[in-house]
Amino acid sequence: MSFELGLNYWPRRSAMYMWEEFDIGEVREDMTHIADMGFDVVRIFARTKDFLTAATTVDAIMIARLVEVVRAAGDAGLLVVPTLIVLNMSGTIWWPDWMLDAQGDAADVFSNPVVVRAQTLLAQTCALALAANATIRSFDLANEIDDAQLPRSREAGIAWASALANTIRGVSPDAQIRIGAHLPSLTTDNYMRVDDLARVLDEDVMHAYPLYSDFARSFLDPELVPFSCALTAGLSGVGRPTLMQEFGMCTASPGLAGRTITDDFLGEPRTQYLASEEEQSTYYETVLERLLETGAAGAYAWCYGDYDDRLFSRPPLASAVRERTFGLVRTDGSEKPAADVFRRFSERRVEGPFVQGDVPRVLDVSPDEYYRDPPRHFGRLYSTWVAKRAERAS
Repeated sequence: MSFELGLNYWPRRSAMYMWEEFDIGEVREDMTHIADMGFDVVRIFARTKDFLTAATTVDAIMIARLVEVVRAAGDAGLLVVPTLIVLNMSGTIWWPDWMLDAQGDAADVFSNPVVVRAQTLLAQTCALALAANATIRSFDLANEIDDAQLPRSREAGIAWASALANTIRGVSPDAQIRIGAHLPSLTTDNYMRVDDLARVLDEDVMHAYPLYSDFARSFLDPELVPFSCALTAGLSGVGRPTLMQEFGMCTASPGLAGRTITDDFLGEPRTQYLASEEEQSTYYETVLERLLETGAAGAYAWCYGDYDDRLFSRPPLASAVRERTFGLVRTDGSEKPAADVFRRFSERRVEGPFVQGDVPRVLDVSPDEYYRDPPRHFGRLYSTWVAKRAERAS
């Protein structure tokens, strides 16, 4: 596929509690719906506290459920990206109890040998269970893990990613491997540098949301996502296009205009925007076209569905209000207008016209120079990108 369409998935009725409140019937219905909307790939998440119940114990029941979900996706004609280390998800850090000490402080995920071995055990167990499955598109090492904890050094981040990637390759040599990196790998020195990860992994991916970026010109800024993809490709330096693995927009209730709210963002108040459903649709349509024009490898929307209101008293939805309504599908299963944006885009890949552009050259310094001052360079390069875009439009 020349431009891959994917969708990040949690079930509407159980959200991040899907593994403990498992309903394979709902999952099968959802996978059929996702395929009908034109998607090629579904990204799923093995929440670590469900799967890695002790330092030396991977829950066999959860692995069996993971295999069931992958089978359901495959039966619907979808490929699957399982994300293996999931501590950070939707505004909550989901620590397994055994990773916390008596004071509630977490062990070093990147350097503590017991914790690293435990993570490699989980990666190995998942890879063994899925290695022979043609439905697996790629293994995703982790989701935005630096929000849960930062590596102590650049070397620690590289060693951790290498340990996980090499473990997977040991049992599934042909597997593609990626990691769910996000804007802090472009805007901060978080010891999860794009160029370092590129040397360890097979694919470059990025997550970008104007909602969470001080560099965005508005909550609906359509240029931040394609720019982030192009910059990632430049920093990677290996000559491959970047996949936008997460992008999206949360919505207000059907029929209501967009509005700002003050929301909890990893324990801190932050102004967020609940777009109208029409604004969400326009945002997706504009960004998809820009990703196509600028040579991205593909795009995965966040996310499948809005969540059932019975979950609103539980983390993360009790405090992270925006996370309730990122879906392309409403709580009742009906589609928002944005769903049809993806359906039409998918049909164009077959029927045309469909022309994928080249990745623009964005980076004008070496990666080492860039990471001496990431926020300055990101801001400078983004201003140039926006100005050039305005010139072409005038």
